[in-house]
Amino acid sequence: MGYEGVIHFRNEGLDAIQSQTAGQQERYVEIWNTVRTQLTQLIEAGQVDAQIGTVLTERDAQFRREAAGFDDSVTAQNTALRDVQTIGNEGGAAMVRAAAGGAR
Repeated sequence: MGYEGVIHFRNEGLDAIQSQTAGQQERYVEIWNTVRTQLTQLIEAGQVDAQIGTVLTERDAQFRREAAGFDDSVTAQNTALRDVQTIGNEGGAAMVRAAAGGAR
């Protein structure tokens, strides 16, 4: 009896987590860049105090540092998820071989 189609590790959920997280990273950077650009334009147009430019520069640097830390964490998380997928796939294949009476 073949078990290849019966026993398998489904990892689509893990793929979804990885792609959603990457999408979130892109989105928060996009939002920040839009806000920063709009504030810069207001400063240049004289509609907002020029001192805000200094604060904006400081906040931009802070955002970039924190975003880089978050990106590193997400990269580590995605690496861990890929490892779980690999272990699951290998474990699933071993179960199929064992169920079929093959080598472990």
